[in-house]
Amino acid sequence: MGGLEDKIFTVDEAADYLRCTRRGIIKVAKRHGLCMVRGREVTFTRTDILGIIEALRPSPKEPRALTVRGHIDRQPAGSASPKLRKLFLERSNRKWAKKLLKEEFGE
Repeated sequence: MGGLEDKIFTVDEAADYLRCTRRGIIKVAKRHGLCMVRGREVTFTRTDILGIIEALRPSPKEPRALTVRGHIDRQPAGSASPKLRKLFLERSNRKWAKKLLKEEFGE
């Protein structure tokens, strides 16, 4: 654990190192408690800067399930309600739509 030998960095030094704006660094640091504030002066330690780097990383998200669309020869994907699907097929002028309407709804 660091002690008094840790160097204190100014906002400009931290912003140059992280290649961000001064305002952006201050917002992230204050939001996560990773800075020291004395009046209008904001300073950072090395551990604060490393914490800011971690805070800027996006959190991992669960992969979304892929939506697979139905094919003409297969069952519909089930994305629309049966009433909407029937209405769509009734209003369509395509031959395959008429065929599906007979197969799925007996009309």
